[in-house]
Amino acid sequence: MKSENKQPSILDVKEFWNRNVCQTEFIKSDEPGSKAFFEEAERVRYKYHYYLPELFDTIAAFKPGGKLLEIGCSMGTDLLQLARRGLKVTGIDLTEAGIELARRRFDLYDLKAELKTGDAENLPFDDNSFDSVYSFGVLHHTPDTRKAIDEVRRVLVPGGLAIIMLYHRRSFNYLIHRILNQPFDGHRNDRCPIEKTYIKPEIYELFKRFTKTELEIKYFMTTGFGIIWDVLPLSLHKKLGQRWGWHLIIRAVK
Repeated sequence: MKSENKQPSILDVKEFWNRNVCQTEFIKSDEPGSKAFFEEAERVRYKYHYYLPELFDTIAAFKPGGKLLEIGCSMGTDLLQLARRGLKVTGIDLTEAGIELARRRFDLYDLKAELKTGDAENLPFDDNSFDSVYSFGVLHHTPDTRKAIDEVRRVLVPGGLAIIMLYHRRSFNYLIHRILNQPFDGHRNDRCPIEKTYIKPEIYELFKRFTKTELEIKYFMTTGFGIIWDVLPLSLHKKLGQRWGWHLIIRAVK
């Protein structure tokens, strides 16, 4: 029976991400931590996650020069973009491997960030510490997602903004992953031990303690589709993504 099986723990998730630092699977550079490595990481990420730069602009405009926390910053690709937009950034990640790369990256580009290891369910910050919290594709990999979202709310100032991405169950990507029995993240022979997906009513329930919650659907396909991605015009990606996208973008105000 399922109840007799050991449930995956936060330590299991940590070990997976230490083996598979997020985003590195798509980088061909042989010099991890080099400028060429980080530049390739940016190129690949924002080719496919094309809507993120506009989202970063929205976050930066919410509280110019404000304090931002990224939960699950990995090697700091998105956090660097937010720092470049003038925010005072803090990044937390479950893995030492991700934080080590993030430190190298910020040093290389001579930008400041507070970087530390820790888990989303027990954030090492005081109440009302941040003007905004950003987390992209992270909280669906932690054992207690509701607790993590409550932690997001706790560390936000009153009226603060949370921007969170969680996977969408009613999506083209979810269907393909299920048909092919592919992991949502990582390599086929090394699956993340916790993988969750959500539908809209579940999101509103998770965020019910916030004063306002808005949802958008984005991102029709993943990098794994290769040439199929390139032959579809971006306008079609966007249109299909609004209906069958893999990313639920949540904007919630405390």
